[in-house]
Amino acid sequence: MPAPTRSPPNSRVDCIFCQIIAGRASAEVVARSDRAVAFLTIGPLTEGHTLVVPVRHATDLTEVSNQDTQAVWQLVHDVGGRLHAAGLAEGVNLFVMSGVAAEQAILHLHIHVVPRRRGDGLDLNRWWESKVRKVDPARHAEVARKIRSSGAPVG
Repeated sequence: MPAPTRSPPNSRVDCIFCQIIAGRASAEVVARSDRAVAFLTIGPLTEGHTLVVPVRHATDLTEVSNQDTQAVWQLVHDVGGRLHAAGLAEGVNLFVMSGVAAEQAILHLHIHVVPRRRGDGLDLNRWWESKVRKVDPARHAEVARKIRSSGAPVG
């Protein structure tokens, strides 16, 4: 897939993902739309591990537009289908780290599409179970009320 010759809108010179989108840094691009790009990560959890990013730079979920969000998720869907069709996936895991506190390492919003096959050795259930916290029902209800009443849309 040919790389664009001009910088995308709202790109940042210091952002490696913006550089990839603009064709100034190399990556194995696997799919592209006018608002989103998908490329293989250089640190895969499994073979075919793909990142999907908006073309327009957005640091995290609080900065991405609704249109770019839709385009990114459409491309995530497309990449998931391509991974299945290529024989690389029986299922997929999707990960989003949004913000430094969420351990986001590259500050350009990206969705990890991780192809999974039975017996691939990636045991997320064991990790998840080790991190699950006990829920106090009253606090749980309070948190839900706080979220419902915030009314603060993002994008």
